[in-house]
Amino acid sequence: MTTIGVLGPVRAARDGTPVDLGAPRQRAVLARLVAGGGHVVSVDRLVDDLWAGDPPPRAQAALQVYVSNLRRVLEPDRRARTPARVLVTVAPGYALRLPTADVDAWRFEAALRSATPDAALGPVAALTVLDAALACWGAGTPYAEFGGEPWADREGERLARLRSTAVEQRAGLLLELDRPHEVVRDLDPHVREHPLREQAAMLLAVALYRLGRQADALDVLRTVRTTLAEQLGIDPGRALRTLETDLLRQSPRLEPAVPAPPMRCAPGPLPVAAVPGPPPAATAPDPHPVWGRTAELARLRAAADRAARSGLGVCWLGAEAGAGKSTLVRQLAGVLTDAGWATAVGTCPPVAGAPPAWAWREVVAATGRFQSPGETAHRGLHPLPDLDGPDDTRDGYDEFHLRRALAVHLSRVAGHGPLLLVVEDVHHADGATLRVLRHLAAALGDAPVLVVVTYRPDEVPDDVLAARAALAGVPAVDIILGGLDAEAVTAVLRRHGVHDPAVLRTVRDRSAGNPLFAIELAGLVAAEGPAAAFDGVPAGLGHLLARRLARLPAGARTVLRHAAVCGVEVDVDLLLAVDGGPEEPVLAGLEAGVTAGLLVEPAPGRVRFAHALMRDVIYHGLPLLRRTRLHARVLAVLRERRSDDVPTPGRHALAARTPSTATDAVRAGRRLR
Repeated sequence: MTTIGVLGPVRAARDGTPVDLGAPRQRAVLARLVAGGGHVVSVDRLVDDLWAGDPPPRAQAALQVYVSNLRRVLEPDRRARTPARVLVTVAPGYALRLPTADVDAWRFEAALRSATPDAALGPVAALTVLDAALACWGAGTPYAEFGGEPWADREGERLARLRSTAVEQRAGLLLELDRPHEVVRDLDPHVREHPLREQAAMLLAVALYRLGRQADALDVLRTVRTTLAEQLGIDPGRALRTLETDLLRQSPRLEPAVPAPPMRCAPGPLPVAAVPGPPPAATAPDPHPVWGRTAELARLRAAADRAARSGLGVCWLGAEAGAGKSTLVRQLAGVLTDAGWATAVGTCPPVAGAPPAWAWREVVAATGRFQSPGETAHRGLHPLPDLDGPDDTRDGYDEFHLRRALAVHLSRVAGHGPLLLVVEDVHHADGATLRVLRHLAAALGDAPVLVVVTYRPDEVPDDVLAARAALAGVPAVDIILGGLDAEAVTAVLRRHGVHDPAVLRTVRDRSAGNPLFAIELAGLVAAEGPAAAFDGVPAGLGHLLARRLARLPAGARTVLRHAAVCGVEVDVDLLLAVDGGPEEPVLAGLEAGVTAGLLVEPAPGRVRFAHALMRDVIYHGLPLLRRTRLHARVLAVLRERRSDDVPTPGRHALAARTPSTATDAVRAGRRLR
């Protein structure tokens, strides 16, 4: 059994025996994957975090070495070239696959989420769960050895906030069980350490009051009031002001028979996809048909229903370019508009120098039509740039008041009925856009608002991850769009004029269900004829896929070129023989392709291009001379193997284009007949 701890010094153990995690940067790889919560952390994100945004030229190769070393430590009994089970490769990066109980930070969060008493879990049982959660903490600060690194500081602060929530939630349970002495013992140092946490001060004040210390209770609340005014320039919240009045009046509500001030449920980890039930059955034909996205649309509609009933919700909708994020959002907007929702879309522009918070300017423009007659725009919205002209407000940009004005404006709109807000392409968002999003999540908590955020998983920057972490307490749904199924792709292609069964089958296979890829191929077929379906590459897609390839190290690109010559799906042993060099560089190159989402592993010892189009882009990008020489090398390896596979050697013999291989091609053709 492998266990990992980060609540204190970063450490790992195998069957109770500590293991050496190596040099600091190698230890940082493991710690960063723990911070990922079991989710995939992209190679780009790991490289940026490990080298603080300034990676050396061979950073990705160094990362692969660190991962390989960690695998040997964490799984010493794993046989060579068998898939890792703990630190796994999953496009577009790596993930830690361990039971929640085996990682102290994960175990703490899981216990904290399950500690809210309900009909099945009373206060005594909830208190036991919270005690177990807090027992996960060791001495020191989480990720202490990586202090100063933005990712470690961010995650450490998040865990510290959750621990404070746990301490306060435990105090609330102790008050419910009428154990005020324990509350004072635990919360007095906690309130001194965190003087701005109103909830902690309120719980301590109630406990002091029940012990007959009314003056001390009032002094705690007055200290918080003074601290808030001096440090933040704000007044305490309504709950604290009400409690202060109750203490002065010695209200019966403060006695043990009545529950103490309500506790907030502990916020969870980075948003994980919930799986809500299907929406109510429609009584009429759906005017917004969905090709292959019925389940995803059902989850979005369920999230909208929940937001309309209970307040703000967030949906994170991720997919690669062309997978249909915007199409799905438009379908959702159409469905909700028919149900009486107001909808507004803002897009984060993919250009440097765009005005700050541009997406929210588009949202304000779109929601203006939902205001009641006589309502005027909040004057605090003035700093937003004009959609129709140059930004002449940059020098006077006041983000603080802008956030408040946006919250007031959107609250007014949501007051007339539920509101759908869409922020497209958040991977391009500037800092102002993300800060506004975080502020609105706090300000619109009770409003019937659903925020749908779209992004590309392999291009998510650090600021977006920070925003997701900050929104951990908001009910969230996380949806990653894969390829469409065969039936949906067929329907899309037929709408674009492709009906030939062979062409349909070929385009389905080459596009791997990506709607944009399928439509572009359909256009190529219409322009150049059915033959283009088999190996043609639309110019726009060629540039898009080549850009993804260019992000890889040079060694990985060489390995992928060899793989492209071998075919769409390749035996790793064959590829190693074709390369003829050491095994490790080839395996490292394949792993880089998998983490970048260009390759998948359909079975142990085999790799396959995620899109046949990617293979075609790489293959046709090779000069003819190099391509024919590589085919000849593959053919020589196949001869040595004496394989019973006839078509494959024949194909390589034909492509090699030499007199000797031409003879092999003829022989292969005769054997096939």
